[in-house]
Amino acid sequence: MKDKKTQSISRFKIQFSKAMRWLFIAVIALCIISAGVSVWRIIQYGVNGFTDVIKYPFLIAICLFGVVLVICIMAKSQYLVDDTYLILQYGFIKSRFKASEITSIVQDTDKKKLQIYFGQEQFIAVNVHSDWFEELVRALLKINPTIDYSFTFSDNNDDK
Repeated sequence: MKDKKTQSISRFKIQFSKAMRWLFIAVIALCIISAGVSVWRIIQYGVNGFTDVIKYPFLIAICLFGVVLVICIMAKSQYLVDDTYLILQYGFIKSRFKASEITSIVQDTDKKKLQIYFGQEQFIAVNVHSDWFEELVRALLKINPTIDYSFTFSDNNDDK
C-alpha cells in the first residue's frame, strides 16, 4: 500500500531567485571560512584552556550544521501533492495544507506566480517554474475539483 501512495505524489521543485541562490552560496562560503579559521586558530595557537575546548569545536559544529542545512534546503525544497495534502517542503521542514480546504488558485501572469487561497484571507505564494503551473493546478484540481482557478492580467497602456 505504501508503494501505491508514493506513486501518486506529484513533485514540483521550488524555483529560487538569483538573490537567494547567491545568499545560499555566501552562507556556505562564510561557514566554510569560519570553520577553517577555527581549525587554523587551533593549529596556530593550540587549546589554552577550558573555554577553548568548548569554543572551537562548538564553532566548527555550528559551521558544519549551517553548510548541511543550506545544502539540504537547496536540494530538497519542493511542493508535493498527494491524495490529500499540498505539502511545502524546505529541506527537512514540512508544512501540510489540506487540499480540501483550498478555495481558489490565482495565477498572476505578470509576476509569474501562483497564489493558493484557503478561504478569504489565508494564502501561499507558489514559487515554481512557470512551465509547471498548469501541471500543479491539475494535480490540485484532481484532488479538489471545486477549486476556482483564475488569472490576473495587468492593464498596460503603451499607446500614449
